[in-house]
Amino acid sequence: MAKEKELYRDTLERIRERADEFFPNKLLYNQKEAAQLMGCSPAYLRGYGITGLITCEQLAKVFS
Repeated sequence: MAKEKELYRDTLERIRERADEFFPNKLLYNQKEAAQLMGCSPAYLRGYGITGLITCEQLAKVFS
């Protein structure tokens, strides 16, 4: 089993807080919404290979 990144939990908590603030009734986010959560452009997310629907956990995994 892969070891969790050191900052994963903290990053996930911060992303979830923003997600609850911006999109309180959603668990899946499109690229534009995910970019808004992260404070970047959709093109920046594409550079990390993030396309389609994404969860907070997936964002935290990439950015932790």
